[in-house]
Amino acid sequence: MKESEVIQLAKNCGFPSIKAKALKLEASGREYYRLHLTPDETKVLCYLNPEKGNHNKFLHISNFFFNEKIKSPEIFYSNSDEGVTIQEDLGEKCLIDLDMLSVSNKEMLKDSVALLAKIQTANIPQIPKLELDDLNDQMNKLTDVFLKDFLGITFDNDFNELQDEVIEKLSEQPWMNCHFDFERRNLIAFDNEIAVIDFQDLSSGPIGIDLAGLIIDHYIKYPDDTIANCLDHYSDLMEFQLDSSDIFEWIRWGAIQRNMRILGTLSSLYLDNERTFRLKDLPMILSNLIDLIPEKYESVKSYLSKEVQPQLLKKLSQI
Repeated sequence: MKESEVIQLAKNCGFPSIKAKALKLEASGREYYRLHLTPDETKVLCYLNPEKGNHNKFLHISNFFFNEKIKSPEIFYSNSDEGVTIQEDLGEKCLIDLDMLSVSNKEMLKDSVALLAKIQTANIPQIPKLELDDLNDQMNKLTDVFLKDFLGITFDNDFNELQDEVIEKLSEQPWMNCHFDFERRNLIAFDNEIAVIDFQDLSSGPIGIDLAGLIIDHYIKYPDDTIANCLDHYSDLMEFQLDSSDIFEWIRWGAIQRNMRILGTLSSLYLDNERTFRLKDLPMILSNLIDLIPEKYESVKSYLSKEVQPQLLKKLSQI
């Protein structure tokens, strides 16, 4: 939307503003704008076309996050007919913009793990459970959308055996509250704690998917000792009595599912809506996927690295 349209929408909702600045556009179609009510007072307006969805689940979860003392934006106003929520402005320190390996930020990954543990064990009733068939269908986006539609590749490699094992391994993991997109893009440093946003897809799901979103980062690779220390900390918080290597196996299978899904989702976002803002992430996501696939699937790993990676780089250079 144009700034004038956002200002008018905010005024209609009882929040007259002198300025509105676009913050981000999500794959879900949600649009975020910082409203300047005065030079010193700001709020965030989130808009979702009512024909494409609503904020009901987000509002439901937000109430329980408040009860569980999980930091998330306070909701000041919602209007389902307009597709609007007015939220607390948590500021500019999104973790995606921070150097997580610097000395000054070295505790933030552990703090994020602690926040995840709190979310996973929170009492949040009436949330759906992820279905194994849906998780498998999401992995099919790798072949059906990323390879076929986006790259134009007629794939000759069988991913079914790998996907079957992913589903088996995910089904064996503990299932808890799952944000389903728990990564640095959705975490904000605010008042000496980490706040979580965009939690409208929270469901009951395998523990490894959210761990993967945090530990297998789309933008940087963490050193092995950093990962081990964080997972040991997580194990202590959850009282699992497991070492970091055991927990990393949960992450491996969660990350394979997640990365196969996201490669297709981001490709679809470009193909359907011509949104290019996440295409730059595809090479790292694919590289992480290749690294995480077990060696016994050597033909899949080789196919993705020798056939698909070069074609992806070529495609991106043409966009």
